[in-house]
Order: sequence, then C-alpha cells, then structure tokens
Amino acid sequence: CLANCEVEINTRHFFEGYTKGRTYENFWPEMLKLKDWPPSDKFEDLLPRHCDEFISALPFQEYSDPRTGILNIAAKLPEGLIKPDLGPKTYIAYGVQDELGRGDSVTKLHCDMSDAVNLLTHTAEVTLSQEQISAVKDIKRRHKEQNKLEEEQGGEDSLSQEEDELNMPEVLSYGNEQSRDETGSALWDIFRREDVPKLEEYLRKHCNEFRHTFCCKVTKLYHPIHDQSCYLTVEHKRKLKAEFGIEPWTFVQKLGEAVFIPAGCPHQVRNLKSCTKVAVDFVSPENISECLRLTEEFRQLPKNHKAREDKLEIKKMVIYAIEQALKELETLSE
Repeated sequence: CLANCEVEINTRHFFEGYTKGRTYENFWPEMLKLKDWPPSDKFEDLLPRHCDEFISALPFQEYSDPRTGILNIAAKLPEGLIKPDLGPKTYIAYGVQDELGRGDSVTKLHCDMSDAVNLLTHTAEVTLSQEQISAVKDIKRRHKEQNKLEEEQGGEDSLSQEEDELNMPEVLSYGNEQSRDETGSALWDIFRREDVPKLEEYLRKHCNEFRHTFCCKVTKLYHPIHDQSCYLTVEHKRKLKAEFGIEPWTFVQKLGEAVFIPAGCPHQVRNLKSCTKVAVDFVSPENISECLRLTEEFRQLPKNHKAREDKLEIKKMVIYAIEQALKELETLSE
C-alpha cells in the first residue's frame, strides 16, 4: 500500500504478516493487500463450500443472492451466456489502528458501476513493539518536515503544519489497552450521489496534497474518483466539510457485519486490523438508471484507463429480466 505496486511473496510469508505484522528495515509497517481473488476463475469453482456459506450468510438475499435473487437483475442472465464477473471476490489485507498518513492499508476513494455488499469474515490484530512505535513516530515527523519543505519549494496550498499534526498522535495506540478494546476492524466513508460534484471539485482543487504510486504526489487527475488515486484523511474530510459543506457517512465495520454500497456512491475504506472481506456485486431494480449512467461515464474515460475494464452489460441484463418477467406473467395468467 505504501508504493501502490505489486510485489511477489509466498503464501506462508503473506499470512505470517497478516497475523504478526511485517515491517520495512526502518520499522515502518509494511501493508500488503490481496485483492479481487480469484482473479479469473469463479469463486464457486475453486471453493464451492465456502461460496455456499458466504451466499447463505448474505442479508437481503432477494437483492444480494447472485444466483437466485428475485430482485437481482444480474441473476436474470440465462445459463450458457458469458456473464460479467460480479464475484464473490475475496480481499485480504493488513491493517493498523492509527492513521499513518502514508502507506495506510486502504481502498482508495472510488465508485462501483453496480450495487455491492461487503462482508467482513475474519480479522487479526497486530501488536507492534515499543521500538517500532518509536520508529514510526519519528518517521511521521520526517514526513511532516518533507511535506513542509515541498510546500515551501513549490508554493503549494498544502495542509498546514498545525493541521498535519492533527493526523499524528503523540502516542500511537498499537497494542495498547484502548486498541484491544476496540471491536471495529474497518473504517468506511460513503458519500451520497448528490454530493459527487462538490467532492470532485474538492479533489481537483487539492489533488497535489495526495500521494499515490511510489508515494509520489498526485499531479494530474483524469477523473477525481475513477482514478482511485486519493484517500481522504481525517483532516481532508474536515476541510471538505468546511469548504463545500459535505461529509461522508463514516462508520466502523465489525466482524460478521455486511456493508451495502449503492451504485454511484463514492466510498473508501481503511483497515484498522488485518481483515478478510468477501464482496459480491448485484444490480437492484431501483438503481438500473444509475448503472446505465455510470456505464456511459466509464466509457468516456481514456482508452487505457483501468476503470474502463469494468464491463457490466447492464442493458443485456435488463432485456433478459424483462423477458423473464413477461414469461412469468403469462404463466400466472394461464
């Protein structure tokens, strides 16, 4: 998560880090994330029992069941037809309680083309040593000094020193009594669709205050949300409310809880512990128009933009859903 780049690591070492933590040579926490697994094969083919248990645990199955949900338009596509990959998918990532500022275990601000439900299935809390806590605190101070120097050299309207200090607690809480008492595992921020124009305006205005690949500053945004280059820290959310009068719905997801994200609602997540989540996409009748709008919006992105890879085929789903509904009406009338 620090460099936002792919790394090679064997399974044993990855899961040792999941339960015990991993650090760089300077003791800065190394945050790794396995996302969208399995990448191509169907979850139900690789892990059929786990898939069945996950689907049976979903709330509001009329909407969320990817196989037989009567209000899930995506479930209306007939067998034998090539279907979009709507999951389930697994996301396994490290996490720590405090906001680091750089290299946090986050899913950056983005917007899905369809509705989604995300279920937290497992967590592990990592305890850092006092030596690591001291090293992290020192590195955060150096990050603050670097930000200030870059601001002076570039004349950028960045976060002030006083504001930056708000993101750097005097004592990090890794492994202390307070963090052990916390039951929450993932911090969510979900924005309303109505607030998207103001949110995009804020991101364009402050884009150089965010860091992305190799922890370099974001210098250009093709699309403030679909680029998935920004994560709004506590201070950014405060500034967003002060400047534009909007704020996200912020809450903590606990083990066993499911989060529903409506299509078109920008959202971001930060892991407070190591988390294993399973997610599945669906299309509700209420959000068909929003899915159609998003499909057109994604098509207008540059050809090499990664967000263009999403292929929902919403129009095909609607046609088959109407066809099935008409057949059922005919059966009832008979």
